[in-house]
Order: sequence, then structure tokens, then C-alpha cells
Amino acid sequence: MATLSQTRPVRRPRRVTPGAAKWLPVLLLPVTVGLVLVYFSAVYGLALGFTDWNLISDPAWVGTANFAEILDDERFWTALRNTVEIVAVTVPAKVAIGLGLAILLSRVARLSSFFRLALFFPTSCSVVAVAFLWVYLYDPNGLLNSWLGALGLGTVKWMSPDHALTSVNVMIIWGGVGYVALLFLAGLQSIPAEYYEASRLDGASAWRQFWSITFPLLTPTTFFVVVTGIIAALQTFGEVFILAGPMDSTLTIMSYIYERAFTGFEMGYSAALSAFLILILLTATGAQLWFQRKWVTYER
Repeated sequence: MATLSQTRPVRRPRRVTPGAAKWLPVLLLPVTVGLVLVYFSAVYGLALGFTDWNLISDPAWVGTANFAEILDDERFWTALRNTVEIVAVTVPAKVAIGLGLAILLSRVARLSSFFRLALFFPTSCSVVAVAFLWVYLYDPNGLLNSWLGALGLGTVKWMSPDHALTSVNVMIIWGGVGYVALLFLAGLQSIPAEYYEASRLDGASAWRQFWSITFPLLTPTTFFVVVTGIIAALQTFGEVFILAGPMDSTLTIMSYIYERAFTGFEMGYSAALSAFLILILLTATGAQLWFQRKWVTYER
């Protein structure tokens, strides 16, 4: 019997030729410069949080005064509550709706490319353009209230303090659910069909197949969607900057950082707020990386 080495040639690892090796520093230069700029900006921003600077005079060292002020800043806690609500509403909604749309798309044979393009189109549009579209929809005399009036229902003040944040959440879900659906669709297409054929022979129902095959094998995709979704939701800015609700009803951490930096010219305090946001992002991401061991299933 022929051995494995006789039937299959052994591939040797490729080596970088001397002529190509001299170009490696040139190729690595943009990446190196980018990393240096990123880390320098992060360290400089953190150091700026310990100063009082208005962009005109020289920065003055104030120690931890800016960070102490955050704890007593009522508007910051309002921004934090609104941001947490955006995370708690939009991320699960995009996961649930996106997964449902992906399952429907996986069963559609005709016009599947058209539906995929239609789902991804809102994601490819500018946040500002999408926000201005929803400004028109949420106008008291806009399209949504026109539809409600045609149905004999009363008009709704979409951007009132009671409804503004919900309106922003709806816009965020609409704009991001298509991207999530395409990610889940890619995950569904990577699941071997043999698993479903074997389960059908065992008499498993569609619901049982979903919980025993589909969902466990989609947990890596779900984990990626949740992590990136939480990071994006914590940094919500463009939507609430255009759809600004009254009485801080749509104030988020990012919009508050922008306000204090470029309206109040309190660069030191805004840097401290940015450091606090980075801490929240690192904590949330680290917690998810730790908990993934308990629910994420990787196929071997």
C-alpha cells in the first residue's frame, strides 16, 4: 500500500525571496504609522482629560477634577441612560429581525439577489442622509402622520420628549437590520445540509431543527453581531445629532462629548468623558468575550 507521502506531495513553506524582502518595510510603513497615530491619539486624549483647555489658552493641569465632575454631572447620567436604552432596544431587535429575514431569504429562490440588495441599501447610505429622510417622516405633517390620518387615527408627535428616543431607535433598527440579515444569511449557507437531512430522518420538526442545529451553529455569527452592535450603539451620534429631541430626550454620550467639546469648548472635560466611554466599551467587550465560552459553539 502506498504511503501518504507517496500519494500526496509534501508542500514546503514558501520563503520570501531576497528581492521581495527589501519591500517589506515599505509595505509595513502605512500600518505602522497608522498604529502609532492611533495609540498616540489615545494616550494624548487620556492625558488631556487631566487638564482644563478651551482651545485658546494653554492647557492647565487640574488632576482628576474632570473625572470627579462626571460623577456629579446629571446630564451625563441622562446621556448614559439614553445610550444604554439604545443598546438594550436596538441590538436585540436587529438580531431577532435580522435572523428572521435571513431565514426567509434562505428559502427564497426567485429575486433573492434583489431582496439582498434592498436589505443592504440602507446600510450603504450616509447616516446623515438617512436621518434627514426620517426627519421628513417624523414631521407633524409628514408621511407617517398622513398615513395615520388616512386610517382615521390621530397624529403622533414623534419627536416629543416621550417618543423621541423610541423614534431614534426605530431609525437605527431600520438602518442596520439589513446588514445583520446578510451576515446571518452567510452563516446559514455555511451550515452543511447533511445535518438537516439526518434530523429529518429522525423525525425532528422545523422548530427542533432551529434550536438544535441552526441556532447553535449560528452562535459565532450572533456573537459577532452582538459585539459590533453594542460597540456601534454605544457610539450613537449622527442619528441623534440630526434627530435632536427636546429636553435631552435623545442625548447620548457621544453627542454630549461633542457638545461639551465644540459648543462649550471644554476640551479637557470632553476628553475625560471620552475616556469614560472607552472604559465602558472595553468593559462591555471584555464581558462578552468572557461569556462567549458559555454559549458560543464553534464547529470542529
